[in-house]
Amino acid sequence: MPSLCCVPNCNGNYRKGPRVSIFSFPRDKVLASQWLRSIKRDNCSPTASSRVCELHFTEDDFRREASATDAQTGIRVTAPLKKPVLHPEAVPSILPNCPTYLSTHKHSRPTPDSKK
Repeated sequence: MPSLCCVPNCNGNYRKGPRVSIFSFPRDKVLASQWLRSIKRDNCSPTASSRVCELHFTEDDFRREASATDAQTGIRVTAPLKKPVLHPEAVPSILPNCPTYLSTHKHSRPTPDSKK
């Protein structure tokens, strides 16, 4: 069974959705919290099986080819990668199906004591 995207209303890797590459949450806690804020899942704590699909990243967030330079000839060789590699500092930024109640910040109600 393929891993599924944890972004609200995303159907990446579901039966009726597109087959896409998926990425684990970063181990860096600061970057992981940026991912959670970006995908509007502040109250969620990612597990080892939590994933975000490639549909939520820009093309600049990926590396799709590998390159190396031959030491003897100095020729640079590039080859396409089978799966895209996510840059370490990338944060999900594309949320096309995100409902408005998740994308707008709720203002907390004032406490009764502050009204006095």
